[in-house]
Amino acid sequence: MRNPGFVGREASLGQIRQLLVEHGRAVTRSRDRMGGVGKTQLAIEYAFRFAAEYDVLWLVAAENDELIGGNLAQLAVASGLVGADVTTPAAIKALHAAMQINRRWLLIFDNAEDPNTLAPWFPPRGGHLIITSRNPGWDEFAAPVEVSLFERAESVLLLQSRIPRLPAKAADRLAEALGDLPLAVAQAATVMTETGMPTDEYLDLLAHHTTEILDGGRPGNYPTSLAASIRLSTDRLTQGHPAAAQMLNLCAVLAPEPIPLSLFTQSLALLSEPLASVGRNRLAFYNVVKTIAEHGLAGTSHDGIQIHRLIQAVVRDRNGSHHLTVARDQAATLLAAAVPNDTDDPATWPIWSTLAPHIIAIDPTTTVKYQLREAACQVTLYLLRRGEHQPALLLAERLHQHWLELLGPDDIHTLKAATEHAHALHIRGNFHQAHPMIVDTLVRCRRVLGDDYPQTLRAAHDFGVSLQALAEYARAQTVKEDTLARCRRVLGDDHPDTLGAAVSLAATLYTLGEYAQDRAISEDTLARCRRVLGDDHPNTLRAAMSLSDTLHRLGEHARAKAIKEDTLARCRRVLGDNHPDALSAAAGLAMILDTQGDHAKAQAIKGEVLTRCKEVLGDDHPETLRAAISFAVTLHNRGEYARARAMKEDTLARCRRVLGDDHPETLLSMRSLALTLVESKRVMQARFLIDDTLNRQQRVLGTKHPETKLTSEIRAQIAALIGGTSPAKGSRSRRTGRR
Repeated sequence: MRNPGFVGREASLGQIRQLLVEHGRAVTRSRDRMGGVGKTQLAIEYAFRFAAEYDVLWLVAAENDELIGGNLAQLAVASGLVGADVTTPAAIKALHAAMQINRRWLLIFDNAEDPNTLAPWFPPRGGHLIITSRNPGWDEFAAPVEVSLFERAESVLLLQSRIPRLPAKAADRLAEALGDLPLAVAQAATVMTETGMPTDEYLDLLAHHTTEILDGGRPGNYPTSLAASIRLSTDRLTQGHPAAAQMLNLCAVLAPEPIPLSLFTQSLALLSEPLASVGRNRLAFYNVVKTIAEHGLAGTSHDGIQIHRLIQAVVRDRNGSHHLTVARDQAATLLAAAVPNDTDDPATWPIWSTLAPHIIAIDPTTTVKYQLREAACQVTLYLLRRGEHQPALLLAERLHQHWLELLGPDDIHTLKAATEHAHALHIRGNFHQAHPMIVDTLVRCRRVLGDDYPQTLRAAHDFGVSLQALAEYARAQTVKEDTLARCRRVLGDDHPDTLGAAVSLAATLYTLGEYAQDRAISEDTLARCRRVLGDDHPNTLRAAMSLSDTLHRLGEHARAKAIKEDTLARCRRVLGDNHPDALSAAAGLAMILDTQGDHAKAQAIKGEVLTRCKEVLGDDHPETLRAAISFAVTLHNRGEYARARAMKEDTLARCRRVLGDDHPETLLSMRSLALTLVESKRVMQARFLIDDTLNRQQRVLGTKHPETKLTSEIRAQIAALIGGTSPAKGSRSRRTGRR
């Protein structure tokens, strides 16, 4: 019977038609061997859409091998080829003979399992044959059409077509929770339509009473509900394959993402029986994986084994709390053994990317396992290093809040979570929110762990960085110098944390205008990073950027540009175009190009950086504000004073709101706007703004700071304009709109 609620699958229907025309045979099979993806519905929909192309349409229930012959004999009788009293072999012979003459027929073998068992029943070629199966082994017999989960748009379409006035957002939430599994989506639509159940109520029941809710709403064209089908398969697996059932239970507590098989094979000693014994035989272990897939409970690929979220939920429901706890504990042990030690090296990121969803899935917020808490902290740090700041912030905040209550504020993992929570806030540009947390964490680390403990040194490093962000440069220098000295004594000169502390101190010296000292540290640190970490390590790239910035300030533009170009290319290749370090390298290169007079190229790079900063970091992030003022400077340099002034005024307003009136970045923005006001014939307005800027810089940075001195020169030039005296000829600051 045709499904009146059939939606989507247009590409698959077209593929079936093409394969039948070209080859005569097609098999619709589940990409992940799952039931409920709509293999049969797709074949039936094809039959109805193209019915005019055929004189004979017949569906054979092929799940029971012993009944296939009888089904085909019924077709011979129904076609008037033989009488009802003819034996099955004679009826099938007559059927095949007729099919050779009239080739306008379509035969569907539904839910076939074994290709070798079914092949003898195939009619001669000439007409069209569709097989539906969860088994992947049909390539020698028919051309495959992979049937996967719904696309999200298809799930939403089915739900909205069946549930009156269901908003698109609600349909999307339902589809997400149901994992876009067609049978589950259809059942949800039936339940909600028949009962009037609201979306939130259904989602709550799905989360807490999965099996019960998935037992309801079975569509009439499906033989069993999703929950019943899963129960039947798991019962068969448990009875016939205990090791496979044990592995299924472990996978059920992990994420519905691919699970690498190395998670099990590399830690066989950590597994319990019977899987531990089976796993010692590599071939037997892979047969366990195959068995789970053959029962329609998992998909397999080169990425590992993957189980749909609803199958996982039903399996968890059936296991009970004790067995669930045992499975979670064992999965936690396996994951803790599998994580890399390093989160900074991009070579480890693919492993972290694979394991992170599973670490989060078994809920490290409530675990008693030390190793799992450690792994969860590392996941947060990995996300930060990868540039995925918002997910890192959400995870760190959750870990911190739960562990504060569970473990107390002085526990080592609470302190680590607090460190990453504050770090994530800082990177997101929330300096004032992060700073008190950073201070509190450092105080606790010093009291609980001691001044020289590695976690304390990490907290002290973050404290110095926070002070610099808040423009407390003198204190930042003192803290960073002390931290670097301790890192060198405790960890050694070449330890990655020591090298990171050195890069951080160089940044503060740069901000203070101590370029010679900054250069010496940056040269040494870059050499060590290249030797210890390699040319492409993120710490090496940051050290190279630091040195390039300093060389640019010292007037060594050619070398600065060469280093920056090389670093930008490496950042993009290793980290990606949107990583904050890649954006910073691009912005630095554009500034050098501006200095060399290549304003057109600089503007193109700065425009791209600004666009990406807004997309990745947000309009008000300090890096975005820096990129905006830099782009406006290039507009000024190209004589586009009206655009430059509008952008600078907007950016200055944002700087004042986000960073404060006295922050050095705000003051640089003020000075930059003053220069553009001069070119816009608003000299008196520029005079008032530059006076205010200079007064604030003298108070915040001191009279001897290079930026203060430059502002003083610009003020004199503006004063000369007002007094009728020509400013110094060829003034570089006015000519370039320099910040």
